Parts: sequence; structure tokens; C-alpha cells
Amino acid sequence: MLLRPLPCLALALLAAIVGPPAWADAPSPRCSNATLKGTYLYNHVGILEGQPYAESGREVYDGKGGIVLVFQGSDGAGGTEKATYSVSADCIAKAVYADGQTATSFLSPDGRRFTYTITAAPGAKPTALSGSELRVAP
Repeated sequence: MLLRPLPCLALALLAAIVGPPAWADAPSPRCSNATLKGTYLYNHVGILEGQPYAESGREVYDGKGGIVLVFQGSDGAGGTEKATYSVSADCIAKAVYADGQTATSFLSPDGRRFTYTITAAPGAKPTALSGSELRVAP
């Protein structure tokens, strides 16, 4: 019975000697509005106002909190809109669009790509949309 605890003790000693994994001490990413700058292509799918929906488009981020968006939706709607955004130091962004939609995004620290979810939308019926964006031009 005394031999069983020895492997556990050996593992505990090894962990104490080796220390925590390298990623545990990695610095937190630092982002700002300037992280998002350039032209991004996107697509998202899900439910809009209770109906299946898909959309693709192009967004141009100015690095200062402004967006110009050109889009085409599966319902036939399309056009150009302006929006605003803000990015926190931990690389989480919030965008607010003219129609009242709000998106929460999780950015790569270099700003080349991000994923997002529409977290607020106008209308009484359910909306659940998410997608990703990829920078294609500076």
C-alpha cells in the first residue's frame, strides 16, 4: 500500500521542478481600435427575424472606430451602411450598425482575422447569426 503514493509523489515533485507550462506566463494580447484597419471579407449564417439567413460582404475599418460595409443577404437585401466599433485591450470588439444590430468580436492580436456573433438585433422574432472576417487588404 505504501508504494501506490510514490508515483503520485514523483509526479508532484516533477511538476514543482519543471514549473507551470510556458503559455501560463504568456502576456495578454494588447489591442486597440487601430488593430482593425483595412478591408475585410465576411460571411455569416443563422437565423434573422425567425428565418434562415446568410449574408456576405466587405467591411472597411478605418483604424479609428468607423466601418463602411457593403453586403448582400440571402433575402435579396443589400446595400451600403456605416457603423462604429470599439476594441478593448483584451482584443474583444463591439460594433454597432445603423439598423440597430450589435456584434461582439474576438480578434487575433494582429487584426488579420476575427470571429463574431450578432448579440443584439432589431425585431421581435429570434435572431442568431455568427461568422468570421479575414483582412484581404491593408
